[in-house]
Amino acid sequence: MKDTLVTMVGTEPQVVTLLFDALIKNGFPIDEVVVLHTNPSVVDIYNSLNCLEKELTSEEGITLRFVPIKSNDRFPEDICCEKDATLLLRVLYATVLKIKKAHRRIHLSIAGGRKVMAAYGMLVAQLLLDDNDHVWHLLSERSLLESRVMRSCDFSQISLINVPILRWVLLPSTLQELLLWNDPYKAILKQKELQEYTKVSFLTAFWHQLTDAEKQLLETLVKTGGTNKEIAQRLHKSPKTISNQLQSIYDKYASHTGISRRSGMRNRLISDLAPLMDSLRANS
Repeated sequence: MKDTLVTMVGTEPQVVTLLFDALIKNGFPIDEVVVLHTNPSVVDIYNSLNCLEKELTSEEGITLRFVPIKSNDRFPEDICCEKDATLLLRVLYATVLKIKKAHRRIHLSIAGGRKVMAAYGMLVAQLLLDDNDHVWHLLSERSLLESRVMRSCDFSQISLINVPILRWVLLPSTLQELLLWNDPYKAILKQKELQEYTKVSFLTAFWHQLTDAEKQLLETLVKTGGTNKEIAQRLHKSPKTISNQLQSIYDKYASHTGISRRSGMRNRLISDLAPLMDSLRANS
């Protein structure tokens, strides 16, 4: 599998080269570096791009690509407003999507650049990356960055942090479906639909674990929010029976969700099941 480093550059281009060297040292055969950047009319960005071109084009077997954060006549000098951030997300998403479709392993850097770049980098990672890909952050001695040195042989001053990704996608088939969406906002909407479907399926499975009496009790609790005594009066049962049945429901819910028994279980059940109660009852 071929490896691509995707990174965004700000005023410290040495972050890119230091990360590149650290990945190579750690055995990742990077042969392509893709650098997203804002408008090079800003002198610092212009200088950063020149530094990277000088350093990386001299590397044998390395392809360097610059991707402008640009759309039509909009080419921001910095990410300073919502429109700029939206443009950044669309360009980053399209860039990573294209690389994924080329069946390359992605090393996405969230080091350097604006904090919003790192935030959107993690969002794109959650949407598009799989278990073969990586998200990296770089920790280094401040003195090393301030020295502006582009390469370092002293890797004791550098720490590579492999950032864990809590992926929205659970199934490989779902990831392949998401690769068909060219718009990140459509992909996010699709993910929300999938999450809602998963939630409904999850709670439906819990519902089917309950006895008929427990379902009746839980439905009454969700609809009325009443006390045990009030529910007992509605169902013509003793408060002790209601309490025992609720404890059984709590135990089943805790076991099904993997959460520990704690205060607030009553309110959690009401919150989780209230939007679904009519459909759950209809499918009982």
